[in-house]
Amino acid sequence: MANENTEKQNTTPTKDTPTPGLSESDDFTPRYFDAADLTFTRAEVGTPRLEIHGEACYLRVVVRRLMPLSNPDGYISLAADEDTEIGILVNPSELAPESLKILQEELDKRYFTPTIQKIHRVKEQFGIHEWEVETERGRITFSVRGLNQNIKQVPPARLFVTDVRGNRYDIPDYRELDAQSYQHIQRHL
Repeated sequence: MANENTEKQNTTPTKDTPTPGLSESDDFTPRYFDAADLTFTRAEVGTPRLEIHGEACYLRVVVRRLMPLSNPDGYISLAADEDTEIGILVNPSELAPESLKILQEELDKRYFTPTIQKIHRVKEQFGIHEWEVETERGRITFSVRGLNQNIKQVPPARLFVTDVRGNRYDIPDYRELDAQSYQHIQRHL
């Protein structure tokens, strides 16, 4: 076993298999996968597994969107852990239905971002802003420390708010909020 997260199924190199002996100064060239070569399953403990047909099986795989705003349904990074990329799946929609379902569940977990529909209250105390908002999942309260660092604007009027626990909230267009919510945005930004 080359890595505890990888079960080797076939040691025959393929045309996409990196060749040993490259120096650390060589540029990294990403590997792109065809959906037909991949199968996602779940391990008994619920973690996602990735099989690259005829090559390897990764017991745990981490998935990330490379373009979460401009192309959330394409270009998915597949990694053996948080730092070791296996390659990139360009078009996930071509996966088999069960594999696509598992991939989508993992992306939904990683990118859970409730949409703020109404702001009831923003109260500042000791540099921490407590927000009480309405989302598509109901009314919630969360705290934000350092508004300048934790509210990102994507032109023209989209806002991403990150709370003290690292959860993200989306306001697709603050100009379309009701008047009271808009006033809270204007007052605290």
